[in-house]
Amino acid sequence: MGLTLEEALRLPALAGSTVVAGAQGLDRAVRHMVVDDPSDPLGVAGPDVVVVLGARLPPADPANCRALVERLVSMGTAALAFRRADGPPPVPGEVLAEAERRSFPVLALPSGVRMDEVVSEVLGAVVAKQSEALDLSSRMQNQFIDVALSGGGLEEVTDQLATFLEGAAVLGLGPDREIVTSAGPPDDVAEISDWLWLLDAAADDALAELAPARRVSAVRADQSVVTPADVLADADLSPADGILLVPGHHELPGGVGEYAVAPIMAGDQRHGWLVAVNRTGPLLVGAGGVLERAAMVSALSVIRQQAVHSVELRFQGDLVRRLVGGSMRHTERALAQTRSFGWRLDGPVVVLVSATETVADPQADPTRALDVLDRLADGWRAALEGEVAGAAVAGLSTEIVTVLPLDGHTPEEISALVSAVTSRVNARLRRVGRVLGTGIGRPAANITGLGDAYQQAQRALSVGQEIHGGGAVTHFDQLGVFRLLSLIPDSTELRSYVDEVLGPLADSGDPDSADLRETLRVLLETNLNVAESARRLHFHYNTMRYRIGKLERLLGPFTTDPTLRLNLLLALHAARMRGLDQPLRPPIESVGAVLDDGLDALI
Repeated sequence: MGLTLEEALRLPALAGSTVVAGAQGLDRAVRHMVVDDPSDPLGVAGPDVVVVLGARLPPADPANCRALVERLVSMGTAALAFRRADGPPPVPGEVLAEAERRSFPVLALPSGVRMDEVVSEVLGAVVAKQSEALDLSSRMQNQFIDVALSGGGLEEVTDQLATFLEGAAVLGLGPDREIVTSAGPPDDVAEISDWLWLLDAAADDALAELAPARRVSAVRADQSVVTPADVLADADLSPADGILLVPGHHELPGGVGEYAVAPIMAGDQRHGWLVAVNRTGPLLVGAGGVLERAAMVSALSVIRQQAVHSVELRFQGDLVRRLVGGSMRHTERALAQTRSFGWRLDGPVVVLVSATETVADPQADPTRALDVLDRLADGWRAALEGEVAGAAVAGLSTEIVTVLPLDGHTPEEISALVSAVTSRVNARLRRVGRVLGTGIGRPAANITGLGDAYQQAQRALSVGQEIHGGGAVTHFDQLGVFRLLSLIPDSTELRSYVDEVLGPLADSGDPDSADLRETLRVLLETNLNVAESARRLHFHYNTMRYRIGKLERLLGPFTTDPTLRLNLLLALHAARMRGLDQPLRPPIESVGAVLDDGLDALI
């Protein structure tokens, strides 16, 4: 925090000095002490400067006196001082009154004081304070370098901070201000955790208006101390007792104790905060700068962990690709490789393939797309771990592949489990315009059968998304006839078949045709049970008979021709699977930068 006026007045050279106005402002920082030039009154005034008058101030009316004090305060001047002398006081009474009102200190120095000695001793004390801060910063930097070189992270950094900032509680926070690690007095840590809350954008804007140099030293340009209540008031928010996560060195609410904050930044992404709090007294000089250095080391640790995690994902992805590609047999060596990643694939397993329904962008950066897939895979893995431990999850190309231990679950239980996980993930992904669909293959007795199970899961995903939409969860055994239809890659051939069999009913843009297709579908599903079909469609029995007659005039005698009924049913299924029975469904548009925020929130 630097040398304060209160500390300067305790120096031997200033013995006998008194505060004649503005005693409430003695906590102002002092960096310079200058004797005023009588030919240019107050020309040396500036931030953190104690101005010693070289002559009496010229007479002025009360308005000009108030303006004079206001100017000194706005410039950040530390104090005004004068030497006692016989005759009229060097400072008019109106100036003293305004200084008292604004808590701007005015000092009366002994008449016999030698100004060269005073200035020398004050500047010496300022340099000593700065040296103390630099020494602390240097020692801390050496310690932090040791932490970084030894592979330490946020926990080791907070321990070092608590050692240097003796008596302070140090908290390491995550990106959502959750307490990741802590050090220092346990009681203080427990109570301080209840004070924390994040600045909202309006308060952040209010803080940005403060001069940067003043922000680091916890004061505004007018030298008043920045407190949480001040920032809230400037932002037109309701004041509340609490620690605002504002970078810098600040007083606690109520003026007792201090705290310092530094964000942990890697690039333009914030990964957390470091907070040091002394509830009963001041922090060490330079605590704000120390926390900034510690935050840099923590950020390096985050970057290192991300790099290691990325390499691990590549290795895991390669192993999963070999597993589902069918190139690995059920051997002890292969199982040892899977166990090295914490996977439990010794027994029966099931393969899941998940993907989002998106539009291919030829201009997109493939590296960025892979990074998005990796983060999406991390989110899927985190959601799945709460249900099943030991699953292998990897992002491959455009899909997420999961090899899940069966653990005695039935296909129905597996489908229910995957549906629950998919719902939780999609609840977050929908905020950024995406949904995740999943296909489930048949269980494999061991990893040797993963190749076939993977192809089944891919087929289930593809058909399920075509039939039910992007967020569908589909088991391979649920596909039925759609399994066969999905083997036809040529949509033009299917379109031609649908047009030939359904004739005028194939027009997806005609509401009457769509209505008759629905009637035909229900009739075929109920095996031509007219009464049941009328009940499902909420038609009168005679209306249904009339519709059957109309359908036979358009399509032929399907009520008596089983082959025609089969063709009609296949055509309806094909139209439904490829979306040929409805207007073109608009694809999900890419969402640019917003997508990354959603994925970060997911993880």
